[in-house]
Amino acid sequence: MVSLGFDRQCITPEVPFRLRGYEIKRIANEVHDDLYTRCLLLEENGVRYVLAQCDLVGLDYALVNEVWERIKDLGIDKEHIVITATHTHAGPGGVINTATGLFSQLQEIFGPYDEQLVNHIADAISVAVHHAANDLVETNVTIARGKIENVGKERHDASLPGDDSLLVYRFERKDGKQVLLYNYACHPTVTGPNNLQVTADFPYAVERDLDYDMVMFINSCCGDISTRFTRESSSFEQVEIYCKRIIQGIEEALAHPVYQGELKDVQMHQYTITLPIKKVRPVEEEQAQLEKYLKQLEEAKKQNLDAGQLRVIASYAEGASTAVNLAKALQGIESEDVKFTMMVLGGIKIAVAPGELFSTLGVPLKQEGIEVFGYGNGYYLYLADEHSYDKGFYEAMCSPFEKGVGELLIKEMKERGKTLCQ
Repeated sequence: MVSLGFDRQCITPEVPFRLRGYEIKRIANEVHDDLYTRCLLLEENGVRYVLAQCDLVGLDYALVNEVWERIKDLGIDKEHIVITATHTHAGPGGVINTATGLFSQLQEIFGPYDEQLVNHIADAISVAVHHAANDLVETNVTIARGKIENVGKERHDASLPGDDSLLVYRFERKDGKQVLLYNYACHPTVTGPNNLQVTADFPYAVERDLDYDMVMFINSCCGDISTRFTRESSSFEQVEIYCKRIIQGIEEALAHPVYQGELKDVQMHQYTITLPIKKVRPVEEEQAQLEKYLKQLEEAKKQNLDAGQLRVIASYAEGASTAVNLAKALQGIESEDVKFTMMVLGGIKIAVAPGELFSTLGVPLKQEGIEVFGYGNGYYLYLADEHSYDKGFYEAMCSPFEKGVGELLIKEMKERGKTLCQ
């Protein structure tokens, strides 16, 4: 039987600071709701595992190293640590190393690497893990599956299926304390690019309104899924509407669990795959493409298009801007060794993707019985499908990888998944 400890710690930096997630410059002027790291420490047969989540746009594997240095006194193997980002666009950057390598020209997106902030977050995670280690209690679990409707949609074409699936864990410790973990695919970007307040977006409201000792949101395969086609406004009022829909989905799922009983069978296994880097065009060609999209955006503004249509065009301009920077950064780089983790939690197989996996790739994994935790232990921008490269979608423009890499990664995850639970 698994013993579980948990804790959460605030990671909100002092305002003002620049919000990251969109290319436009936004300075946070106040905190709407604090950002947190939420941590589970799971122990089975003397082996310990850490599953943590942070209200950040993304995080680097370097953060895993920093955390491990602070918690290795607890006897935790580095490969038994998974740290995910929720991908809020209303928090700080600076957590991804932009000093060298693939992201050396992407400071405008990620922000300059902020060692002080990274240490602050690593310290917070360490405190949470140590608190959890000092409060381990045997735990039962309820596992449920369901759907959340009218929140996330495929953001290029609302008629496409996307991924509305929901996975829920309700951990019920024998001392009566309860932790809820829900895994769902959707960009937490309801408040939009004009928001200047620090916020975790919709996950904050869900945790506020659910009666648990801690609530963890772990994003899934949402590289192509957002609220673009379902929201009526980019506002906290809209966050409240989604909060009710998400809670309804969670409660309906828990009413029909797929498993109830002792929490057992926890595994984490780390693998490395070498992925080909895209052959970038000359910087001048990418710059010309960017100027074309910027002109289209100016024309669209003159035509008074609605906010949704403008956002689509703006996203292409953002993708082209990232492509310019990638053209500078990727010269001479042919491949990248990428770490990913396969895990088991309560008998459920899970692939931890180090970036924004497309639902078109994640759903087939789920059909094979492998769930997806996104933005985990690294952030390699978009893990897009071949179709997005053929269509010239901005996610493909933003990806550092060659066409077909998303499919290659999924194939490897499927193969590795076959060896789990055996």
